[in-house]
Amino acid sequence: MKRLNLIVTGGIAASKSKELYHLLAKKYDVKLILSTNAGKFVDFESYETHDKIFTESFYDPHHYGKHIKMSHESDLNIVYPASFNFIGKIANGIADDLPSLVFAASKSKTILFPSMNSNMYLSPILEKNKKTLLTHTNIRWIEPTYGKLASGHEGIGRSLEPIEAIKIIDEELTDYLNINNKKFMLNFGRTRSYIDKIRYITNTSSGKMGLALRNALLNYSQSVISVFGDTDFNLQQNEKNIYCNTNEEMLEVMKKNFFDSDVVICCAALNDFEVLEYVDKKIEKRNLKNNSLKLDLKYSIDVLKELGSIKRNQFLVGFSLSNEFDFQKAKEKLVEKNLDMLVVNLLDSVGNDKTSLKIMFNDNTNIIHLDNLPKHSVAFEIIKAINEKLAVHN
Repeated sequence: MKRLNLIVTGGIAASKSKELYHLLAKKYDVKLILSTNAGKFVDFESYETHDKIFTESFYDPHHYGKHIKMSHESDLNIVYPASFNFIGKIANGIADDLPSLVFAASKSKTILFPSMNSNMYLSPILEKNKKTLLTHTNIRWIEPTYGKLASGHEGIGRSLEPIEAIKIIDEELTDYLNINNKKFMLNFGRTRSYIDKIRYITNTSSGKMGLALRNALLNYSQSVISVFGDTDFNLQQNEKNIYCNTNEEMLEVMKKNFFDSDVVICCAALNDFEVLEYVDKKIEKRNLKNNSLKLDLKYSIDVLKELGSIKRNQFLVGFSLSNEFDFQKAKEKLVEKNLDMLVVNLLDSVGNDKTSLKIMFNDNTNIIHLDNLPKHSVAFEIIKAINEKLAVHN
C-alpha cells in the first residue's frame, strides 16, 4: 500500500480536507500533518482517523526527528490546501513547523493544491514563489479554480473539490509498468530563425505541455533527457536538460542521443520557415529602401521527419498543431514522418494551461479524444497511451 502524507495548512479550504482524507484512506496509508493554523479551520480530533494526527512543531535536535522519519516513509506528500503563507515559507527555505520540516526533508514528490483569495493568488509575490518551486522536478502545482470565494466574490483561488483532487493523486501514483526505467528523450519550447545578428522569427509556444510531460515522466524513469528551446519558464541546464535555440541545434543534440533512447517525444514548436539569406550583422534601418524590409523564406529543417528517417526500434511520438482536426492529414503525417503516435493539438491550446487534443496511432486503433483538460492531466493520458502501446511495440 502506498504511503502518503496529507499536509493541511490554515485556510477556509481546510474544511474540505476531511473529505479528501476519507477518500484517500480507502486505498492508501495516510498520515495527517496539520499546521498550527489548520486547527482553526478544521477539527480532526472528533473525526475517525486510522493514524495519529501529527501537529508537533519542534523536536529535540539531538534525536532522530519525526519529520525525518515521516519524510523517508512517504511515497507522496499532498498539501491540501496550500496557503499563501506555507507556499512562501517552502519557496524561501523556511522550515519552522512540522509541515515545512517534512517538506524540507523529503525526497518524495509533493503535490500542492493552492487555495486563497484571488488578490493573493495573483500577487507578484505568489507568482515569484510559484516560479521558484516549479524549478524543482519533484513539485507539482495544481492550479485552483475560478468560483465563489470565502469573501463572497468571484475569482480564481478556489481549491479543487476532494473528488477532483483524488483523481490527480491517483494519476501520480499509478504504475505504468511498460515504461518503467525506459530511456526517454523529449523536446519542447520554441525555436528561433535568425534574420540578422539580433533579430529572429519565433512563435508563441510556452513549452508548458512539454514541461508537464517531463515532470510526469520523471515519476517512472531515471533517464529523461529534455532538449528545449525558449520557454515561458526557467529550467536549469545540465547534461539532461539541454538548451537549443534553432532547429539545427535541436536536431544535432537529438541525433546524438537518439539511438540510446527507447521513447522519443517531439512536442517542440519548431519554426517551419527560415530566412533564405541570413545577414551576419545588424541590419541598419537607415539603409533600407523605401523604409521596408522584405524577407524571402524557405522551409526549415524538419527535426521530426529527420528522426523518423533514422528510426530503428524507438517509439517515436510527434505533436502537430492544427486550426482544426483533419483525420486524413493527420494519418498522412503519421506515415510521412514514420511515427508510432501523433498528438494533434488545436490552435487554442498554445500558451494556455488547458488543451484539447486527439491522439492517433500508426496501427489505426481508436483515436483518443481529450477535451479542455489541464496540461498536467493530459501529460498522464499521453503517458498512459504510450505505456499501452509499448506492450506490443517491437
